[in-house]
Amino acid sequence: MSSAPPTSQTGQSQTGPNPVGPADAPGPADGRRRRPRRPGRMRRAGALLTGLALAAAAVALQSTALGREESSAALTWTGGLGEEVVASRFSARVKGVYGARSVQTTDAAEKVEKATTSGIFVVVTLEATAHREPQQFAAPVLLTDDDKRYQATDKVDSSLTIVNPYIQPGWWTEGVAVFEVPVNALTGARIVLPLKNGFIGETYQPEVEVDLGLDEAGTQRLIADAKDVYPLTSKQ
Repeated sequence: MSSAPPTSQTGQSQTGPNPVGPADAPGPADGRRRRPRRPGRMRRAGALLTGLALAAAAVALQSTALGREESSAALTWTGGLGEEVVASRFSARVKGVYGARSVQTTDAAEKVEKATTSGIFVVVTLEATAHREPQQFAAPVLLTDDDKRYQATDKVDSSLTIVNPYIQPGWWTEGVAVFEVPVNALTGARIVLPLKNGFIGETYQPEVEVDLGLDEAGTQRLIADAKDVYPLTSKQ
């Protein structure tokens, strides 16, 4: 599978810093024991302005922290195996899910490599299309039933997976995502497909989350039908 450069189109599917609280009020100042004088009007006005400035600064810090957290968040569209899931900037469809005990890769230079695991490889076949402008996926994530996250394995060259090509408007691009997980992580697993780059000023970046249909029975079938070797070439 080769990467296609983005085409020109006309027009147009993790955590920030903790919020910062207001500054602590200053404690009493040290001084000699004498009866305090009543502050004049100018001093009272100055103190009021200083207090307002400190409060505004605290609110600004809180707003900045919240903005950073929000900017790292995602807007998620969900669906099931075989369904077209339509997000704001792209659509995706998971076509199949396969288990494998090893993955054999052949790159464009005909170099052959074999990856093995003590767990199981989960190979997800999928396709995607962009709505208006070319898009590109970041590393897919396998999300387990207890919310553990497994990124796509680095034992398989990413150029052979769905993260390599640009997803173009007007047609469907096919690819795979490969995960290495323990067998007990399969039941209830979902795949999450995030985009690599967001738009400037975009608060929530779109992503697609697809249930892989691995209930107890589906998990047992995937394990029983797992291939000894899953072949993966640059043309896929």
